[in-house]
Amino acid sequence: MKQLWNRWFGRRSAAETKNARLKPDAAADNQAEAERLIGEGNVLEDAGQLAAAEAQYRAALKLCPDFARGYVNLGNAQAAQEQPEAAAASYRTALRLKPGYGSAHVNLGRLYLYRRDYRNAAEHYAQAVQSMPDSADALVGLGCALEELQRRTEAEQAYRRALEVEPGFPGAHLNLGQLLVALKRPDEGLEHLEEALSRLPDSALGHFMLGDALGRLGFTAEAMAQLEQTLHLQHDHENAAGLKLFLMNFRPDYSMAELFAAHLDYVSRFCARFYPENLQFANVPDPDRPLKVGYVSGDFRMHPVSRFVKPFFVCHDRSSFKIYGFYNHHETDAVTEQIKGLVDQWYPIGSISDADAAQLMRKLGIDILVDLSGHTDFHRLQLFARKPAPVQVTWLGYLGTTGLATMDYRICDTYTDPPGLTECFHTEQLARLPDCQWCFAPHVDLPPVGELPMLGNGYPILGSFNNPPKLNDRVLELWAEVLNVIPQARLRLAAVLPGRAEDRVVSILNRLGVAPERLEFMPRLPYRDYLASISAVDLALDPFPYNGGTTSIETLVMGVPLVTLAGDHSVARGGVSLLSNLDLAELIAATPQDYVEIVQRLTNNPARLAALRGGLRERVRASPLMDGARLTRNLEALYRSMWRAWCKTQGVGENEEGSGLLPAT
Repeated sequence: MKQLWNRWFGRRSAAETKNARLKPDAAADNQAEAERLIGEGNVLEDAGQLAAAEAQYRAALKLCPDFARGYVNLGNAQAAQEQPEAAAASYRTALRLKPGYGSAHVNLGRLYLYRRDYRNAAEHYAQAVQSMPDSADALVGLGCALEELQRRTEAEQAYRRALEVEPGFPGAHLNLGQLLVALKRPDEGLEHLEEALSRLPDSALGHFMLGDALGRLGFTAEAMAQLEQTLHLQHDHENAAGLKLFLMNFRPDYSMAELFAAHLDYVSRFCARFYPENLQFANVPDPDRPLKVGYVSGDFRMHPVSRFVKPFFVCHDRSSFKIYGFYNHHETDAVTEQIKGLVDQWYPIGSISDADAAQLMRKLGIDILVDLSGHTDFHRLQLFARKPAPVQVTWLGYLGTTGLATMDYRICDTYTDPPGLTECFHTEQLARLPDCQWCFAPHVDLPPVGELPMLGNGYPILGSFNNPPKLNDRVLELWAEVLNVIPQARLRLAAVLPGRAEDRVVSILNRLGVAPERLEFMPRLPYRDYLASISAVDLALDPFPYNGGTTSIETLVMGVPLVTLAGDHSVARGGVSLLSNLDLAELIAATPQDYVEIVQRLTNNPARLAALRGGLRERVRASPLMDGARLTRNLEALYRSMWRAWCKTQGVGENEEGSGLLPAT
């Protein structure tokens, strides 16, 4: 959610108070006393004495029951005490007493914004702007709501209008900067973020937003420095801690032990307090009965995760499994509607609290609850910390531990997590699928593969279609080594934006002997054109330690072989899993030197590359990577084993043999 500058409206300046027109006689005395009480309440509120401030506001309203500003101040105190419903009622009373009251509209809009009710937020902010056209706060709030509604052009206009009204306003600079980065205008966006921090160097929010932007552009070291500064200024900044943890996955200088310790630290600070005591469930512990399986995600929309979800949603055996979708995002699109039609019951939970969502799941009797986000955007790990289902599982969206003691299993496969390699770095028990942890929904209208490009070009084109954070310095160093031993080769990169991000890549590779003219940066393209552009590459290079996922499958289905470096933990072995399931172990490097030699060997053998290219699409289509029925059968067998294991803890099925989970194969 977009961030607001932390200012509440409804106070009156000293000049306004002095010049206020008072009612005659006793009414004037009452209003004067009410003004004094509100002033005292403001002082108490500033000192953090919120209950005392609320008492003063109520005393003022007792003297002047029709005092709209008194209700706005009362609402502010209630909001600060985390009583949003009471605050909203106070603001609405103020609007009833004084229709069009800008301060009431802006604060009510703020409440709706934090409740992720963006349409109502936009409506109230728009009315606030109409009443207070020179309020930078109201304009920024309006921009926030419009941005969340995907009305980005209007949001940008609102932020720029706020800067016209109040030049240098940090809140406008921050949100405009973040929006411009999202709109693929990163350098302009970074300038606004840096301008905000130059004015308020001790702003935790400013450092967080700059860190977020830098991370998206591939400056992970610089991003983490900003996030560390955020946490120095605000130790309990959960978003900064979560983003720092996520970015650690992209950096090769962290060991598995360090990553695991960081996950445990995050959970201890932000999730462990929600662990339940005296845990009991009403679910009937029958090992063989039909099960209710709930999937929790903010990515049931136009998002890579949705491509992996569709196959098993389509293929689930409805006689044995009833499927529930819990959607944790406010945006819906055509993909959302498709997924909604694939589940038995659908519940939007983006605007309800973790406690209420947990209560809903218990009431529904969910047997197995599946997290599809891990430590990515729009996760609900504090919901899973509350353990609303007897069996809890994490899968797909994040290739590592959640760190939660209440997460029972993590689904992976025998290639990403071979037995004995990663178990000690998980709080969950590893539940291995026998083939691949991923199954991709087949494309309906793929562009043709075409012949090997190097046959026409006279030189090989190497490519990567991964996001900038995956292109860390060590990856670029290895790719420079590849390019130096194949001096005729060129490197084509997608998703690296012009400006600072592109300059970083060019600078590193140029320093290592790769001339800038050997580098090509692809512009942003419509999806089908993007797929077609992949086939213009001869051989793809997988980054590390964070391998490609969706991009790798798209690369392979477009007939382009992929060379990967096998790592020592889950996120660094995605390429191993994909290529092993295609019986292409020859493309898996054990060491960086192997990586260079495989690329060199293939580019020196166009006939072999052409043969791989000619059969790769059908190989992918015939493999477990696109066999939804096969994946679902294996997945359901895992679910049934997990359920039986829980039933045993309830004293049911104790005489059955075996641990229940599928053996590694």
